[in-house]
Amino acid sequence: VDRRIMAALHRLAQCVGTMRSGRQSLCTTTAASAAVFSRGDGDGDGWEVCVGLELHAQVKAVTKAFSPAAVVFAQSPNSHVDPHDAGMPGTLPVLNRRMVEAGVSTALALGCSINHRSLFDRKHYFYADMPAGYQITQQRVPLAHSGKVVLGHGAAETVVGIERLHLEHDSGKSIHTLSDKYTLVDLNRCGAGLMEIVTRPDIRSGDQAADFVQHVMLILSTLGTCDGNMAEGSLRVDANVSIRPVGATEFGTRCEVKNVSGLRFLSKAIGYERARQVAVLEANGVVTAETRGFDPSTGETTRNRGKAGEVDYRYMPEPDLPPLVLSEVYVATARAEMPELPRETVLRLVAEYPPLTSHDAWVLLIEEGGVAYFEAAAAMLDPKHHGRLYHWVTSELYGVVHRGGGTLLESPITPGRLSDLVRLVGDDFVSGVAGKQVLAAMLEGNEASATEVAETLGVVQISDDTALEVVCRDVIAAHPTELAEYHATQNPKFIKFFVGQTMRASKGSANPKKLQPLLVKLLLAESTQQL
Repeated sequence: VDRRIMAALHRLAQCVGTMRSGRQSLCTTTAASAAVFSRGDGDGDGWEVCVGLELHAQVKAVTKAFSPAAVVFAQSPNSHVDPHDAGMPGTLPVLNRRMVEAGVSTALALGCSINHRSLFDRKHYFYADMPAGYQITQQRVPLAHSGKVVLGHGAAETVVGIERLHLEHDSGKSIHTLSDKYTLVDLNRCGAGLMEIVTRPDIRSGDQAADFVQHVMLILSTLGTCDGNMAEGSLRVDANVSIRPVGATEFGTRCEVKNVSGLRFLSKAIGYERARQVAVLEANGVVTAETRGFDPSTGETTRNRGKAGEVDYRYMPEPDLPPLVLSEVYVATARAEMPELPRETVLRLVAEYPPLTSHDAWVLLIEEGGVAYFEAAAAMLDPKHHGRLYHWVTSELYGVVHRGGGTLLESPITPGRLSDLVRLVGDDFVSGVAGKQVLAAMLEGNEASATEVAETLGVVQISDDTALEVVCRDVIAAHPTELAEYHATQNPKFIKFFVGQTMRASKGSANPKKLQPLLVKLLLAESTQQL
């Protein structure tokens, strides 16, 4: 016991010393950086940022990693806690099969190599929200290693290496905001299964980091292994940020920005941290290894604690869990059952629907149900309408869905109804403006087909040449003064005048694509007759 007390006092003395040096470093940063922080990612200033990410993805499962307690969100505090989660003596962990399945599927989707024999370890640290005093993780031999994620296409293609993917369980949640005197602890999250995905320091900007995380979120969503909800904490991201002169090969001192809770915030946090470190070095200071937090309200990172050296977590083999052994057949079966992954979907959409670019395909993919909806509607249309269909899905329906809080597949505008509307617009049965009126009526509860709604609203275009010519001749005959001035001056403004009058006479139903050429033809004929 005396040795433990002495060790604890020694660690406390180290922490105090680190805090003092951290304050000095922070003062140097503040004095030197005000003019530099506005540069954001600062491309072209001679510095390169190097970022490695740690993604903590909560496994989408009914029960926790090593206990039968339910995995829940926003329930009454401490209402779903098993004795094992609470660190009760004598309790034993039982590995959740679902967590293993999710880990293997995710690792394969990230291009990782599976370790057919992986090990569990205890990682010791003392927080109130980790009652056992240790976390079960995989330090020595993780579930998987050596993967990659490819971002972009062609010349813009970038590869981000995956160092490892390992399984572990989550901590509980410490709540500091409900009392000035106490920190409260909620153990509902404690024991939930996590997949930790660790990248290599291959990322070179905040925006690229956000793109990477979004890509991984799409993979997780496609597999159904994690819901990727950063707002609820089921996906949390730590960013290890360092800078170095452009062209250098050695990495600088890294700072870890912990628990960033959104893609936009991740990009901003990395941009700010890059600028902060540049300011320190350009003022002849020294970047201190430390953990930092990001404050979304200020857009700044702030110091949490120093990292004077590697933390000794006193890893040891988990005595209550045997090695996790996966057969060749198990891994091969998981690989064979892999669904189409996001990058494969993008390449297929571009190949099958020529109007779509890679960017267009990603826009569909990012929206829940976007690809399924688009393909269902496209199957009912001539390929010549596919580009217009993409516009209507992304420019018109996305906004409606976002305002309503649902998904495309829950919209009252089914793929069949939208394809009908797109066909009407594409075939000049109604104008684009009238098409929006038809869509609005359908959204307001009109369950008729797009054709029937257009007829009811009276927005069907006059596209028949004979009928259109009758309207044009009537308008020309009704404006002899303007006709005479056109004959005398050939001023193009009179063409616009007659187009406007014809649209008014037809109550907006004249097909504008056919109207102007027909008017020019008729006016020229009138002019020839007068000569």
